[in-house]
Amino acid sequence: MNNSSNNVPDWSDVTRALVIVAHPDDADFICAGTCIQMAKQGIEVTYMVLTNGDKGNHNPEITRNQLIAMRQIEQRKAAALCGVKQVLFMGEEDGFLRPDREIRKRVTREIRRIRPELIICTNPDRYFVGDGYINHPDHRNAGLVAIEAIFPAADNPMFYPDMADEGYLPHKIKYLYVHGHDAPSLKVDITAELPTKIEAILCHKSQFSDPEGAKQRWLEMWGEQQEDGSLRYFEAFKVMKFG
Repeated sequence: MNNSSNNVPDWSDVTRALVIVAHPDDADFICAGTCIQMAKQGIEVTYMVLTNGDKGNHNPEITRNQLIAMRQIEQRKAAALCGVKQVLFMGEEDGFLRPDREIRKRVTREIRRIRPELIICTNPDRYFVGDGYINHPDHRNAGLVAIEAIFPAADNPMFYPDMADEGYLPHKIKYLYVHGHDAPSLKVDITAELPTKIEAILCHKSQFSDPEGAKQRWLEMWGEQQEDGSLRYFEAFKVMKFG
């Protein structure tokens, strides 16, 4: 994979991509524009949502099970807008995600089943964002879950040899995109995809009391003024490549 000078990556050696995140809506915030571009190039994109999102609303009139069901519907609708064909809900409890043995095995099984060349995950070292936001522990731990499943587990036959009997053989990815890294090495220009990205995020109606106000903050967060005075929008990643 070579990155072109205009921030449009060449994914000619990628046929499948997997996005591993903590909550319903996380993928749409961090990489929907990138996933739209991949899907348009014929890449099969899968979202893996590790938690059930059952803490993602402050309305006491909504029950836990209602919220879980609501957020799955929202995420599937958002994914469909982005050309994402499959959404996996792993069902861990929101707010208490931990990189334990059980979830590592479950994620490793899915990596071996899907066999993606490219995985997108969150930065496990990101505790603070700007001057006013403490990063959710599930975001950090989702990154750990992903990384520890990728290595050393997914491509090592000594891990979970029973999976071979199920037809899930070891698999090594080619690329890891880490969102939220302090030193990103790739900025994907998503200006053309921005309207769809915002539409996908707004599918998560359970998450917003003031969608228009939130939309303005998002534009400020993703936008960058160019030398010619134009405004372009980007998703940034630390890219790791594996031989």
